[in-house]
Amino acid sequence: MPTRKPPEEDTVQADLLPVMNIMFLLIPALLLAMEFASMAQISVAVPRTVSDVTARPKDPSQPELGFKVAIGRDGFRTRSGGADAGPGTIPLNGGDYDYAALAAAARDLKQLFPAESTVTITAEGDVPMDVLVRTIDVLRGDSCKLGGWARGEQPGDDCLFWSPVIESVG
Repeated sequence: MPTRKPPEEDTVQADLLPVMNIMFLLIPALLLAMEFASMAQISVAVPRTVSDVTARPKDPSQPELGFKVAIGRDGFRTRSGGADAGPGTIPLNGGDYDYAALAAAARDLKQLFPAESTVTITAEGDVPMDVLVRTIDVLRGDSCKLGGWARGEQPGDDCLFWSPVIESVG
């Protein structure tokens, strides 16, 4: 019996030029799309452990506020200069955090200390992240826009404590 020869396999040459052309056009398109994509961020300062020599000079006639807000399972606790600030404790309202009462306390303190912009925020370990972010938004002022501040402009009058410092508990 004659042996059969295996058929020769035809090799197909792939034309990669159209794929490379698409990739070449896709890179500038993606870079252009990033110009229009808006990114959101919350500016947060790390806790201060040493004195900052570049900080603005403090007015000795104006006492430092030292405003602190602690977020717990049972609500908010506010302190200022070692004493309770505003209501002191803001309990949960119907099982949810009372952001309106926190905003009112922040507005009252801002009227007493108009030059102050810093608040120190602490949260217990089981507080959800959205509660922390919402607290930062309320203390900053819901209608506060800081886009101009990044360009060197002063924040508007609707900005309360727009420079939060997040500290860990324990």
